[in-house]
Amino acid sequence: MRTHQLINILTAELSALPVLIVAYYAITAKPTGEWQLVLNLPVCWLISSYLISYPLLLSAIPMLRRNHFKMQSISVQASLKYHSHLNERAARWDDEMNLAIFILERGVLMLLSEPAGLLLLLYFGIRRLQHNGKRKAP
Repeated sequence: MRTHQLINILTAELSALPVLIVAYYAITAKPTGEWQLVLNLPVCWLISSYLISYPLLLSAIPMLRRNHFKMQSISVQASLKYHSHLNERAARWDDEMNLAIFILERGVLMLLSEPAGLLLLLYFGIRRLQHNGKRKAP
């Protein structure tokens, strides 16, 4: 495996890690808020989605690695238009919001990667069976 592919997989895993931790806590925490170690079906789905199907989905569809949602406030747009650097606080806030949106997007993609992978596997498996059935027909 090439080094840049390994780096891409590791950065994808790290970007979805906060969502994994929050989702695990939301699934397994006691009503008192106490953290507990539990291994049930939703937790197994969550962990297998994080470790297996999420990296496979990102390596199969490289377009999903990019951040498609970027935010830029009106004040930053105006400061860029008039070459003013007075709104550095707004630019920093935009960067923080873009990071939050990116982590949220990675988390949703991680949570939906297992069902999406299973649906894609089912779709391509049925297509392959239909293609093999047409080839064998006289």
